[in-house]
Amino acid sequence: MPSLPDIKGPDRNKPLCYDPQRDKFIYYDELIEGTEKIVPLETLTHEQRKKLAAERNRAGSDYTAQVLSGAAHTRDEVTEDILAETDFGKMHTEADLSYLSDLLKQIEEAL
Repeated sequence: MPSLPDIKGPDRNKPLCYDPQRDKFIYYDELIEGTEKIVPLETLTHEQRKKLAAERNRAGSDYTAQVLSGAAHTRDEVTEDILAETDFGKMHTEADLSYLSDLLKQIEEAL
């Protein structure tokens, strides 16, 4: 049986799922304790996935991000870019949701 991913520090404060029926973000500890279930990303609307990506970014540690040809973005600016769906925000959302999809598969296999 596969083992659970070891999520530590500020990453543990990031939601892993979003339940639109209850307007509730779901966290790692809730999944492993069995108090919440995984809500598949595929079942979420575009707006709900964007909301999840923005909240994950907002809840994470402070950082700056930069593409090769652009200015640096703070965590708050990246969150704004996600919500405004700028090219940079879309790229960040796509990357985070791809990572999250893989992470949720690992968790599901281990539970």
